[in-house]
Amino acid sequence: MGRRTWSRGGLSAVMLVATASLALAQDGELGAYPQGHVPAVARKLAEIQGPRQKYAVVIGNQSYAHAPRLPNAWNDAVDVADMLAGQGYDVTLLKDATKRDFEALMQRILFDADRRTEVLLYYAGHGVQVGSENYLIPTDARLDQADDLPFETVSVGSLVSILGARARLQIVILDSCRNNPFAGVKLQDSLGPDMREVETGFASLAAPVNSYLVFSTSPGEVALDGAGENSPFASAFLQSAALGAVPVTDVFDEVRRKVFVETKGAQVPWDSSTMIEEARIAASAGGSGPAAPATEDGGSVGRGLTLFASSAGAVPIGAGLAKADIVIRAPLAPAVPIGATLAEGLAAGPTDRIELIEPPRGGRLVLLDAAGVQSAPLFPLPAADLDRLAFATVNGLAMPVGQEAVLRSQFEIGLNGSAKVVEVELAPDPCDLAAADHLDPEGVGFARFANEIEPEVALQACEAALRREPQNARFHYQLGRALAALRRHDEARAAWETAREMGHTRASYAIGNAILNQARATGGAALEAAPDEALAYYREGVELGDPYAFYALGRQLVRFGKTRDEKLRGHDLLMRALEVGHTYAMNELGFFYLDQDSEYYDPARGLRYLTESAARGDIYGYNNLGLVYMNGLGGQEKDAKQALDWFTRAAEGGHPNAPGNIGTLIASGALGKADLGQAVEWFDKGLERGDANAGAHAAYLILTEGAGGLSPADAALRAGRAAALRDPVAVERARKVLAATPREAVDMAAQRLLQELGADITADGAFGAGSAAAYEAAAARHGGGRMETDPVERLVDIARIHWSTTPFRVDLY
Repeated sequence: MGRRTWSRGGLSAVMLVATASLALAQDGELGAYPQGHVPAVARKLAEIQGPRQKYAVVIGNQSYAHAPRLPNAWNDAVDVADMLAGQGYDVTLLKDATKRDFEALMQRILFDADRRTEVLLYYAGHGVQVGSENYLIPTDARLDQADDLPFETVSVGSLVSILGARARLQIVILDSCRNNPFAGVKLQDSLGPDMREVETGFASLAAPVNSYLVFSTSPGEVALDGAGENSPFASAFLQSAALGAVPVTDVFDEVRRKVFVETKGAQVPWDSSTMIEEARIAASAGGSGPAAPATEDGGSVGRGLTLFASSAGAVPIGAGLAKADIVIRAPLAPAVPIGATLAEGLAAGPTDRIELIEPPRGGRLVLLDAAGVQSAPLFPLPAADLDRLAFATVNGLAMPVGQEAVLRSQFEIGLNGSAKVVEVELAPDPCDLAAADHLDPEGVGFARFANEIEPEVALQACEAALRREPQNARFHYQLGRALAALRRHDEARAAWETAREMGHTRASYAIGNAILNQARATGGAALEAAPDEALAYYREGVELGDPYAFYALGRQLVRFGKTRDEKLRGHDLLMRALEVGHTYAMNELGFFYLDQDSEYYDPARGLRYLTESAARGDIYGYNNLGLVYMNGLGGQEKDAKQALDWFTRAAEGGHPNAPGNIGTLIASGALGKADLGQAVEWFDKGLERGDANAGAHAAYLILTEGAGGLSPADAALRAGRAAALRDPVAVERARKVLAATPREAVDMAAQRLLQELGADITADGAFGAGSAAAYEAAAARHGGGRMETDPVERLVDIARIHWSTTPFRVDLY
């Protein structure tokens, strides 16, 4: 497979590692960090003035499509969520989560958690162990194929790693292992083809520093459902949380005692800790407070919980909205104060209390303190607290190109028996709308892939945003994306350096990519191992919990790792990226398993990764599937029509190699009689996007077949431009074309390129004194070296100068 082929791209108890240095060693072994790096522990545990934000995610998986129904997971989740909300947690409740729901939820956590956040995650549902790893089971999981594991389950290790990288501390509570619904099933769980049986129970696992992990039963054992409305573990947790503001370890000591007594010794909860700070569940000694009323589907509304929409990527935006009694318009931000406008619209008296009748979708209601820390409001809300009420957006949702650039959400409140529909309309900053990035931990909910950015529009918007808010790190990062799209690479890197200094997570990955892409900007996109400097920035991004850095460093280790351990670490990082739905990681793993020269060749597994990427709308997944059907890879039958369909989708989305792939299909006659002129048109589109192979192919067809009625000089022009790029295979092909081209045609091609550089000469094929002077002037203007006298070398040198003035979009590779 050449360069053009692939693109983004019963368990034993083991003591949990309890020191910061060992917990960080796994990633620390990968190498050095960039200058100015602040270690994760120092950054996470730096003293924070004022209170911390308490954020909880509660999941109850009860109704399974391909596994036994659990009797009380919903009750457990709703009751735990309500209790946590009563203790001041900002709670997100998710019932019957599918695999895509988990992906969306992980993206949500990525945005919502930061170093001042205490995160508590509670899961009630099926869970199993495969090999040494633990997995949660989404309600749509179907484990009947060897390669199902990453697409049908959720890795607890990845979840804990991502949470630990983002949050100050985490408490993970797993009320699972009720039984094993997939006993006897064998699955692949690592790099190679080895199969491991799905086993009962959970294994212990290592976790980042400041983590507390709680399992409802001992490693390898089964947790009981119980005969009441709650499981024995959930019931004990709800009771023990009423102990008051005591350390979380004391709460679960009591939970262990209660469960042991309740089950007559059949179930013993187990916990493990790397905590170096004290954490408490209860906000005060007052217990969890009175129960809140429930909605028809069992979700509490009294606490103002976020009811996470099923298939969260489809949160309604402006669809099916009722006529609003109160409309609040504001700029889009992570949390938008709405209390003052509500107070004016409601005309509430000082002793009034506001009821929450229907919670918002696509966001949640929170209270903000003077430091901007969020907590959950307790409804009915006293009017005196109304001025602290805010609407917090659900971040991470990509806004499709062309969709109206306003996020709308409604909720219903009541005052003195009168119900009011409140609509919140949030307009994003034009810089966010034009250049926001996917899965950006500091993003605000809009996203653009690189191929979707309109460079000039984005530049203007982000420069204006920075004039208003020069200290906004997100705007500096997005300015860098706009500059990169304009091929202004040095300026882009400077913007990203500023964003990094201001604490923007994604900037580390962007700088690493800038270093890797520096040579590509004018020399083509041939894949090569990243230099150590780029790897250092990727490592920093990994430590900060950035999925794109997981992908970038994982890709380098899987492709260029010298030992099996390095490849295993790379595989683990790619799997972490995949856990949040990162399609580049899926494409990379697809490439990895479809490489016939690799000891890990597994075509069924490779095709599964590519199919999953394409199902999520990734143009790189589209192109890769096109290559599968064009070349009959992985045992698939060749199918030119299917290949054309996939390539066309990819080309329309801006994929750099897809046009050349379409040209190859047409020229081969696989679609019918070969139309070489049409093929050259597609190859030209590919060459303009930096595809050297497309340029070499077009040059060959023009020289040997007269494709499109074009001349040998036209062939030489394309071959010269292709030979100036960095793809060694394509360069060799292009040079063979040049070697067979008449000298006069080669010189005419050089003259035509000089004309495009502004030279006032005639392209007559006679490279005389005037042409030589124009060549010398162009080289002087653009930093050229010695003057080439050989016609072919002169043409390639002029083509290299030409590329430096019209570089292609390296951010698309």
